[in-house]
Amino acid sequence: MGLTNTGQPELACWEFAGLLLTYWCNARCAFCYVFGGPDRGGDMPMERAVKLWRGLDRHAAANGKTMRVHLAGGEPFGDWPRLLAILQKAREAGLTPPDNIETNAFWATDDELTRARLRVLDGLGLRMLVVSADVFHQQFVPFERVRRCVETARTVLGPGRVRVRWWDFYNAPLDLTRAGEAERRQAFDPALRRHQERLTGRAALRLPHFLSRYPAAQFRGETCAKAILGSRHVHIDGHGNIFPGVCSGIILGNAVHATVQEVWQDVAQHWQDNPVVAALVCGGSYELLRRAQAHGFQESPGGYANKCHLCACVRQFLFERHIWPEVIGPAECYADQAEQRAADASTGV
Repeated sequence: MGLTNTGQPELACWEFAGLLLTYWCNARCAFCYVFGGPDRGGDMPMERAVKLWRGLDRHAAANGKTMRVHLAGGEPFGDWPRLLAILQKAREAGLTPPDNIETNAFWATDDELTRARLRVLDGLGLRMLVVSADVFHQQFVPFERVRRCVETARTVLGPGRVRVRWWDFYNAPLDLTRAGEAERRQAFDPALRRHQERLTGRAALRLPHFLSRYPAAQFRGETCAKAILGSRHVHIDGHGNIFPGVCSGIILGNAVHATVQEVWQDVAQHWQDNPVVAALVCGGSYELLRRAQAHGFQESPGGYANKCHLCACVRQFLFERHIWPEVIGPAECYADQAEQRAADASTGV
């Protein structure tokens, strides 16, 4: 990550972008980086998706780069006609082809439907299909649908254009759609040891009890400059909020009434004015905690699994009290009362 002439961290050009087409999802996975679920909205209109896609392309081109756009959610296949319309309009507009689309394959209910949709995506220039397969998703999605989607995609698109998250689980699957709490806990523990999940969104609420936890001071000095300013990766949701990398819920700016390039320039020049970004870049989540203590935040005596868990807990506190609402949001990225009650009443799975 570079530095400006004044020695401050420099904002990297955004080259990878995910359009979060919705926060809706048929699943409510414990590891979700947001709080996707059947009761969530935040749908991105087709016109906005194309406008944002065009803006991303122009931003990258202005910096001598080529943008790589992927489509995600929530579950982008939840509204197939809208997904199809976005891809068709983007192609007609001459935008960069879609780098990948992420899905949990809940929709792959029969061979004919699956093959037909994948052929359409192939014709629209999709480079890669990314399919989720892990103990968290398989609590909600029958594994037979995942296998159907992956094997059909390997035939239609070719093996090199299909990626599974995670292949080790795919090759030794567990179908947890009918599993009880004890069986899920038994499956979650080794999965977390193999693949360290990012403890943001619902993951910060449901998964830390599986992990060792430490006092907040353990994370003093672990800054997030590289993850926030140095990352070339952003996500944009249906409201137009731009998030750094995978840190959904931290708003860098909004691209509804400004272009992506204008938002980037504003962040590059004024990130110090964003109280959350400034705290995380300069002092990490421990510094964010320190600033939140002025508003009444109290450290959990149970401790925190890592700096991301600490950050998520502090931001949840600030969100609930409407502190810095212009940079902490939207509601879909934070636990509502129902989620909080469910977490309190269960062991987290």
